[in-house]
Amino acid sequence: MDLEVSQKTQKICKSLKLTAEELAFADLMAVGWEPTDAFIVAFHKGATWVKAALKKEVEKLMDNENVKNRIDETRSVLSQRQKDAIKNANTKEANNVVEAAMSKETMLYELQTAKSEKPKGSKEWIEINKMIIDVTRMKQEDVQTENTTIHHYLPVRYPTGCNDCLYSRCEKCKYKKAYRED
Repeated sequence: MDLEVSQKTQKICKSLKLTAEELAFADLMAVGWEPTDAFIVAFHKGATWVKAALKKEVEKLMDNENVKNRIDETRSVLSQRQKDAIKNANTKEANNVVEAAMSKETMLYELQTAKSEKPKGSKEWIEINKMIIDVTRMKQEDVQTENTTIHHYLPVRYPTGCNDCLYSRCEKCKYKKAYRED
């Protein structure tokens, strides 16, 4: 039974020296399918076979060097993607932790909570008050970028000759010689 697959899949099959069914089997195996289930789905046969015959066909397929290579290649690609996903997740978590630590609102909340636990007027209470004042000043001094964009406007109809010249109305124009179209 020949399957009609896309040209891209045909090229992959040709370069790996596999049929489309073998490629599908190898990819299903790489993502964790049981060998017999992968065989049945990829080849659309074997579901009603005797277990010994099905096992023999699967083993024969598993011994194919090209199939083994495809399974290993696909597994390594998948594991690299998983590693990248874990790395990105760790980076996001780290950024969230740093952001929470740098949050002025969080600092103020924690300082206010600590202050309420200390006796009013004690040395620690006064120190915490100073810290609260420092954090509120930091909050007021948030860096604000000023818009320093400079806009230059050019005329829509730039002069191309003496008739268009902005100086053409006066007789003293020193550019008339340059624009003269005699």
